[in-house]
Amino acid sequence: MSFDRPTGPERRLEARTGVRGAGRGRVCFARPRAGGFTLVEIMLVVVVLGVVLAISVPSFLRSRVVAHEASAASTLRNLVTAESAWRQNDVDRNGIADYWTADLSGFYRMEVSPAGSGQFMSIVDEAVAAADDNKESGGAAVAGMVLPETGQPGASLLGFVRNAPRTGYFYRALVSDLSVAPAGVYRADPDGNTQDWSSTSRFGYQARPDVYGTNGINTILINESGVAYLQDFGNNLATNGQNWPAADPTSAGWRRVQ
Repeated sequence: MSFDRPTGPERRLEARTGVRGAGRGRVCFARPRAGGFTLVEIMLVVVVLGVVLAISVPSFLRSRVVAHEASAASTLRNLVTAESAWRQNDVDRNGIADYWTADLSGFYRMEVSPAGSGQFMSIVDEAVAAADDNKESGGAAVAGMVLPETGQPGASLLGFVRNAPRTGYFYRALVSDLSVAPAGVYRADPDGNTQDWSSTSRFGYQARPDVYGTNGINTILINESGVAYLQDFGNNLATNGQNWPAADPTSAGWRRVQ
């Protein structure tokens, strides 16, 4: 009997037992592979995951920034529509065709005349009003206005203190228009009610990122023309873009929103 060339029965025995040499007087055990992954395989997986994350995370963040900026521009355009409704419907009941220029929350918390009626002319969403980070009187209730033609109490601005960004952006009413000389203020008192809340000719709004670079990059402006412009101020958000810059904002470094 040869130990080098197994017979038929020996081959069948080896097949059943999985042991070479079974039934031939010598046994050679095959070394089974240990379970799990080798260190090289694990390192390869880690490298591949790192490459995937390096490509996908910046792309995801950029997509989020672009989406937030598009949402902010859309909200500003909706404010232009709200201003038109305010002026046409005389929401503040002052008998004057004017724009509301004090803040955004007035579009949500302006109580219809008479004061205490509990009826509100809400022409923006609550989320938009809450995203105003520069509310009139810090969100405190403001006394009712007086109708110039009757001397009777008119609409009143109730307090609205909730403060939260909307889709990564805060909003505020602009202070003045630098396109005219001397600079035209947005907040005037055309009806003589002692509240500098409105303007008969112009208005402007700003949208700025809540967290620069993460939620947005560009500060965005819009005025009564309905055309929006944007500019990157870096982290210097608090002191920039609070006035309408010029008759042609592109001359001051702004870019038109397409």
